[in-house]
Amino acid sequence: MSKPYPVDIVLTWVDGNDPEWEKQMLSFRPDAGGYKSSTSRARFRSWDNLQYIFRGIETFMPWVRTVHFVTWGHLPPWLNPDAEKLHIVRHDEFIPAEYLPTFNSNAILLNLFRIPGLAERFIFFNDDTFVIQPVRKTDYFVRGLPRDSAALTPFVVTPGGIAAQEMNNLEIINRYFSSADVRANLGKWLNPLYGSYNLRTLIFLMWKGINGVYEPHIPVGYLRSTCKTVWEKEFDVLDATSRNRFRTKADVSEWLFRQWQLMSGRFVPRDIRFGRYTVVPQHLDLIENTLKKPGRCKMLCINDNVELKDFETARARVNSALSELLPRKSHFER
Repeated sequence: MSKPYPVDIVLTWVDGNDPEWEKQMLSFRPDAGGYKSSTSRARFRSWDNLQYIFRGIETFMPWVRTVHFVTWGHLPPWLNPDAEKLHIVRHDEFIPAEYLPTFNSNAILLNLFRIPGLAERFIFFNDDTFVIQPVRKTDYFVRGLPRDSAALTPFVVTPGGIAAQEMNNLEIINRYFSSADVRANLGKWLNPLYGSYNLRTLIFLMWKGINGVYEPHIPVGYLRSTCKTVWEKEFDVLDATSRNRFRTKADVSEWLFRQWQLMSGRFVPRDIRFGRYTVVPQHLDLIENTLKKPGRCKMLCINDNVELKDFETARARVNSALSELLPRKSHFER
């Protein structure tokens, strides 16, 4: 029997309403040549529902050792800084000084592995992902390896999206891996848990190169050692991204770490229905229905949209549904 090992959560958050943060951000704001969406208000506006992420973690993931709460320096007024499982981490406590200040989510996420005291096995949470049903430790790690859903699939290019950085990730992946690495772990890439996504893998296995990897947009399990390995092998690329104060088309992202794990075969298959990705306002009805009747879905990403016009109505509907699911305060709250 393997020895028990700790699993941590890393949760990143920014308070877009903090005047000091906004003042600093605007002083470094890039010209229109960068990513337009990287400085959009939609990337930083508050949905006022962070507490439901903490409630979900405490209610449905009691086995988590520590929640490392990553922040520029500000804290939500309701947060209990003395909570037993909470570790508040400012950017300047783990990101090298030469990369600061940063408003680039890619730069922040590429450096998470540097957080002091972070476990070898950790789960990265964005601040728009919610735990909506009981999650077992073995839903994320088995025999020390991350659980994940692997499928080859081309990345869909959308205007103003993140296609450029995904292509940058794939350029690196293709320097080290090919479809031969997928075939070497075929039982992990072709699995009944993936349903129809197996067809995509079969089709794209015909190419030698890796044209794309399915991304679930939910909390992902990482090995800290994987992050260190990629930094060692591709320091110049990750260093360049970390020096960009805002997202640019030249960046790579933390998805590179996940793709490296998959291509290395360092994962255990998981049901592709484990989580669901949604966008407001298009999926408001689906979000409310999923929170009431999750089915097989245990993780829900509720992604903001720069085109969202009636923000207040959307926020009220989402938060009302979250409150019905998780009405009780957690120990992370005052």
